[in-house]
Amino acid sequence: METTNVQKATKNIMVSFGTQVVLLVFKFIVQTLFIHKLGELYLGVNGLMTNLFTVFSFAELGLGTAISYNLYRPIAENDRPKIAAYMRFYKRAYEAIGLFVAVLGIGFMPFLHTVIKGDYVDGLYIIYVLFLMNTISSYIFTYKRTLLTAYQEEYKNQLNLFWFTVVQMSLQSVVLFIYQNFIFYLVIQVVCTFLSNFVISRVVDKEHPYLKDHIDERISKVEFGVIRRNVLELLGAKVGGVVLTSTDNIIISTFIGLAAVGQYANYLLITASITFVTNKTISSIIASIGNMSIKNSKDDNIKTFYQAYFLNYMASIIVSSCLMNLMTPFIRAWAGEAYVMGFWVLLFTVLNYLIGQMRQTISAFMFAYGALQFQGLKSIVEALINLTLSIILVTQTNLGVAGILMGTLITNVLINSWFEAYQMFRQGFKESVKKFLFYNWGHLLLATGIVLLVYRLTSYIELANPWLDLLATVVGTIILDVFFITLLHGRNQYFKSVKQMLVQRISRKKQKN
Repeated sequence: METTNVQKATKNIMVSFGTQVVLLVFKFIVQTLFIHKLGELYLGVNGLMTNLFTVFSFAELGLGTAISYNLYRPIAENDRPKIAAYMRFYKRAYEAIGLFVAVLGIGFMPFLHTVIKGDYVDGLYIIYVLFLMNTISSYIFTYKRTLLTAYQEEYKNQLNLFWFTVVQMSLQSVVLFIYQNFIFYLVIQVVCTFLSNFVISRVVDKEHPYLKDHIDERISKVEFGVIRRNVLELLGAKVGGVVLTSTDNIIISTFIGLAAVGQYANYLLITASITFVTNKTISSIIASIGNMSIKNSKDDNIKTFYQAYFLNYMASIIVSSCLMNLMTPFIRAWAGEAYVMGFWVLLFTVLNYLIGQMRQTISAFMFAYGALQFQGLKSIVEALINLTLSIILVTQTNLGVAGILMGTLITNVLINSWFEAYQMFRQGFKESVKKFLFYNWGHLLLATGIVLLVYRLTSYIELANPWLDLLATVVGTIILDVFFITLLHGRNQYFKSVKQMLVQRISRKKQKN
């Protein structure tokens, strides 16, 4: 990548990572108040509704990525009429999608009770309508965020979301603390979502006035055909992802109950928050990868891919180990013993996170290259296998929530551990994937082994003071992870390149100081 691309990618990463870490703290503050003021039943309702509307929003899935991919070349060539044409198409598509989601959401209302086992919740339909309004409002103006992403200015999106989310969570904390009212809590969410999108729309209009100068521009039939093909592939891919990650709460609510959803919500909050931070950081550089793929040689791009993969691999091990060792004591100290769900829920939650996180480098390159053929078919198969396994395991065994998570884990291993890599190498790099598949599976097994070994070794840490015990576990986990990674990969060329990069950054900081 050229210097300007590196600078843009670095700025996007720093802003995305920094804002998401701060928001993570806010999320835990709000969740703590939620637990103590509203309890596990409403926590379960919140988790269920969030998953329901993630599923209902499947119509949008893939459109933003497809449009962003098609914007790379006209932006590189400064073809403003073409950019305006794509954005006009995007606007019309989002208007149609918003209407579709509204109709789908209203149509499901009479059947809402079918996904809730046993529990009665006051104001359930008002809560449902507010979630529906929030989802629909997210489609108003938000399509313009894609243009900032394609221009490698994702940091502007992140700063906008950051400040409005801070305001939202601050007001929600006051409402929870004083009024203990879930309805008011959701009204604040709807208003802030709308205002965030309105403000970012005005920013884009100001910075890109040429969009109004070319309002009559249209994309060609050929370009529409490319978008349609990519959207269909991405739609299937995203639907599979939604089913894999966003239907667990629906299955738990249907077969076990809302209280179990409330218990699992804390595990989900922790892993989903960390995943969100890392995914936002990675997605912030997808435009730079797309730009790089056009300008650099294939060998350079493959080398960059392996370096990014290895860096992500090391980070995945450390984060997964910390989750495995610290999640249970953290939830016990934070939410209470009643919210601790046992070893198997912990293990399957962490392993699903580990596999999902190790896919992120592959996914980032796959989307940037537009290597999306057969993603739709793959994801439909993935979704059917996951739903079938999860329902069988929760109904035919005594595993409960762990059974549902085990179904997701099996699906991840059977399909996601190889298919996306196959697509990336075959369509993107146009190279044989055989070498990387063995490389990937080997590193996945090593990562799992390190996480379990470190978990076993740190279990011997027992101090009288629980906070000192927690601190010692954190330090011990990181030291052991670094030791085993260095022991196994110290001679690896990518380990050496990452180490060299870190040393250079530290030395540059010392020189500045």
